[in-house]
Amino acid sequence: MGTLKLYILATRPQFFAGIILPVTLGASAAWHYSSAFAPGLFALSLVAGVLYHAGINVLNDYFDHLNGSDEINRTPITPFTGGSRMIQRGLMTPGETLLFGCALLVGGSLVGLYLAYTVGLVLVLVGLVGLFSGIFYSAPPLFLAGRGLGELLVGLNFGVFSVAGSYYVHTGGFRWEVVLISLPLSFLIAAILYINEFPDYEADRLSGKHNMVVRLGPEKARWGMVAILGGAYLSLILGTAVGSLTPVSLIALVSVGFGWKGAAGLMREYRGGHRLVPSIKSIIWAHLSAGVLLVTANLL
Repeated sequence: MGTLKLYILATRPQFFAGIILPVTLGASAAWHYSSAFAPGLFALSLVAGVLYHAGINVLNDYFDHLNGSDEINRTPITPFTGGSRMIQRGLMTPGETLLFGCALLVGGSLVGLYLAYTVGLVLVLVGLVGLFSGIFYSAPPLFLAGRGLGELLVGLNFGVFSVAGSYYVHTGGFRWEVVLISLPLSFLIAAILYINEFPDYEADRLSGKHNMVVRLGPEKARWGMVAILGGAYLSLILGTAVGSLTPVSLIALVSVGFGWKGAAGLMREYRGGHRLVPSIKSIIWAHLSAGVLLVTANLL
């Protein structure tokens, strides 16, 4: 495997839509509300967001190697669960993984600081929140994912904070409607993390990674997916009802079909295994389609 391809795969690019969609949604909200859009700043926002996301993914692999969860996990559903497996397959050393992750975060921080210098120092605060919560998601001593806070942090970072930060880049301000606009994506990205925790349940339990699935147990935890998806689509309806989202935004309800399919599959295959793959893909499609449709609604 070529070195460049190896490093790209180590970042888990299959999940980059998780940051690209909220950054794009925030930009489309700026256009919808304020007729404001700066192509150059939008491109830089995407670069900073992707570098941060990639760096956090790589560091997550490093710290999951240290706590043993990826080593214990003998049946990962690649490429969805169990990390990139670069360390476990001997393709990268732990030291190389740590250095690469830090380099990506430094790159993202430099771009973010330029945006803050250009637009406003509020972006420094947004960036610091994302940076430290992303690192300590899996890093000691906080190990936030092991304290049952992972779903909440992922929902906030890849929903509310990213959408609001992107909106600020184009307008230099905030408005409360942007929070409501971001909630469907916040819930749906949390749903992706949540369903991916089921195949990793045993490894997470043994390594002390006490996320919500470990705390509840897979059989009870499967009902959590219904609650998360309910939050996504109820927030969409609420945001439209109070006027924060344009009525056209209701086209995003089309993604309910993917969400329903994913939740129904999880109800049957909550013990994990490769038969859960179609359900994982359905939840990913629910997030992707909802995000694209929300962006489209703002542009229309």
